[in-house]
Amino acid sequence: MKTEEKTNMPRIRIAVLGKINVGKSALTVRYLTRRFIGEYRSNTDLLYRQTVTVNNTPLEVEIIDVSGETRDSTFPLEQVQWADACVVVYSITDKQSFEYAMEALENFQKLRPVSAVPVTLLANKADLEHLREVEELEGRTAAIQNGCQFFEVSVAENSADLYQAFEVLVNECRCLQGNTNNGHHKSRKFSVSKMIGTLIGSNGKNGTISNQSQQHTQGGTVVVCQKSDLHRSRVLKRRQNFTATASL
Repeated sequence: MKTEEKTNMPRIRIAVLGKINVGKSALTVRYLTRRFIGEYRSNTDLLYRQTVTVNNTPLEVEIIDVSGETRDSTFPLEQVQWADACVVVYSITDKQSFEYAMEALENFQKLRPVSAVPVTLLANKADLEHLREVEELEGRTAAIQNGCQFFEVSVAENSADLYQAFEVLVNECRCLQGNTNNGHHKSRKFSVSKMIGTLIGSNGKNGTISNQSQQHTQGGTVVVCQKSDLHRSRVLKRRQNFTATASL
């Protein structure tokens, strides 16, 4: 898998991480395709590539959906170093997933200061209020303490805040990258929906598109992602060298 394709289009890399069964894959697919699919067969990291238009600007967005099933450590170091931004997901119905998210944020701050890397704490399954174990105030307080954005959403119900969460994150990345190139470029189009179908269950339901979202998506791809693929990235190598130097 090639991770360093030549393109003049601005590129944003996002890592989505959290405990198993919090809805990371459903969140990513909902954001990119506006569909909700509740059953997934994947037990490995997946890398999604898609061209999106935010505020009339085309961007190449890469999202790594970090699997919680095969993680050999509690913190996905390489995936976070590869990313320009991070979404830490927990479920409001699972207190342990919130504790996992807090540990992830703590580790993330040790690795790369939050002030330099956009981070969003995202609480999922807001539609299951009767099963709530984590209060919204707990999430908001944790976000303030860690200097990151906070959103509580329902991926199943297609919350408008879901799209706003990613849009805010992408805009923060663009500001930090100092990218002011608003030129439009053509890109190859793929059927992300068809490729997703080979990796996830087929019992999904189509969701309604939020009228509040200003983002438009084009075709994209999804592939299984190995750590060796991430190590081909010049960005990851540069950040690993920076981390190693800073620890001396």
